[in-house]
Amino acid sequence: MAEARQRSLKKAEILASAIRCVYCDHVGTYELEHMPPRGMFANKDRPSGWEFACCERCNKGTRGADALAIFMAQTEAITEDNWKLPNIIKLRGAIASHAPGVLDELFGMSKWDDSFINHNGILRPIKVGRANGPLTTNYLNIFSAKAAMAAFMHFTKRPMEFDGLIYTEWFLNGGMSEDTYKHIISIMPNHTQLSQGQKKSGKQFHVRYNTNNTNIVAAIMSFHNSLFVTVIATDGSEFIEPLGEVFKKIPRDSRPTINLTRPGLSELDRLASTPAHSP
Repeated sequence: MAEARQRSLKKAEILASAIRCVYCDHVGTYELEHMPPRGMFANKDRPSGWEFACCERCNKGTRGADALAIFMAQTEAITEDNWKLPNIIKLRGAIASHAPGVLDELFGMSKWDDSFINHNGILRPIKVGRANGPLTTNYLNIFSAKAAMAAFMHFTKRPMEFDGLIYTEWFLNGGMSEDTYKHIISIMPNHTQLSQGQKKSGKQFHVRYNTNNTNIVAAIMSFHNSLFVTVIATDGSEFIEPLGEVFKKIPRDSRPTINLTRPGLSELDRLASTPAHSP
């Protein structure tokens, strides 16, 4: 009871102190946003932290993006946690309801190849899928943008200005090479995770990051070591133009999941016009 009361008081404090939605320009009534969502964690047992005031549009409107991100994070080549498979099956219903068309993109038979993985010295057969449909990409881009703005809010203690820039890139399972990961963390020396007493988020969610705590945050976020999201979020005038120039030079054919956007989640308004990808 004491823990529940403490959570209630903290929620009230977060909502009362908000100057606007963490993601958009809405001012007024707020809901509590969790990044990552509670569903990312076993039995929804989420340590406290990374909780923000959010408007109904951004909270409920991104349920499809959240469900897909959780699905991708908990889908492993070799599942070692017994709770994940039943949870993944349940998530298909949420994705069908809140991200229509995505399951068709993901589970078209032409998108799955036979392969093998070395698991504890034993080669085991697996199916390899490619999540490159436009709907899947858009929903994961939305989740990544949310993660970037949440990280900015967490480290700078304020929401991003709307003339800022958000760079994101996401990787699924083995999509990020070990060399790439080592290079990224070499420039992000700091580490954090959710923590509540003895309860830690651990491999379910952890972050390597670098920031000046004022107007720029760079981070790589790991969700179950299966979904990785790299972000750079800044509203500093000295960083915006250089970040845009760097983005222009990145070859999209070899880095298909990179995205550059502004705060506000304008992508939500464009989702309805995105055509479904034929399986």
